[in-house]
Amino acid sequence: MEHDVLKHNCIAYLLQDYLNVLGQNFTDGDRMENFQVFLNENLDKYTALAKFMEQAFEWEIMDYTFYPYYWANRKMWQEMYVSESVDPLFRSFLQAGMARVIVTIKPGFEDAVNFFLTTGKIWNGGEVPVIGDPMYMSIVDEMRQPTGEPQGKYWITRIPTTLTILQDKSTGLPVEQPLPIFPEDNPGNCENPLELETETSFAHRDVQLSHGTVADSTLD
Repeated sequence: MEHDVLKHNCIAYLLQDYLNVLGQNFTDGDRMENFQVFLNENLDKYTALAKFMEQAFEWEIMDYTFYPYYWANRKMWQEMYVSESVDPLFRSFLQAGMARVIVTIKPGFEDAVNFFLTTGKIWNGGEVPVIGDPMYMSIVDEMRQPTGEPQGKYWITRIPTTLTILQDKSTGLPVEQPLPIFPEDNPGNCENPLELETETSFAHRDVQLSHGTVADSTLD
């Protein structure tokens, strides 16, 4: 939800004329037998804009930082300040008065984005690229997640959670270990190898409840 709302706001900022551009309706009918789509030039322009906005930016790796409630409308301060959520990230989102968002541009779209920011037009003012054009992106490429290279060593992070499994299979989940275990082959990749948990003191016990006999009863 945080990602979608921030992405929505970024696109609204880029479009400027947000109320008249985003959220247009090109369908009619309230039942299957009378439903229809209006195929016209306006639909072509709208879908071209949607495709450009979704493909030109690397929304999948968008980075953002939330600023406190006092950067929002003063009338909303109290409502935002008392917002609560078990998820610390979502709580920061609810209490944020403003957010700083960093979105990178997909390689090959730099000129097109600069042209759009200057003129408000897409695809350098020309037609939508065809297959083989360097600025054309197939649906396969669009669905492929961006890959990156690890930078530096990783570190262990602890966050509060209500989903800790204290005993193996105690909640019906077929987990192998009751607590996080890091079978790290190369502890040197960790910023602090001493924080890696490699062993557990828990032992699996197959304990089942059964009916006892009268002789075994302690209620004599």
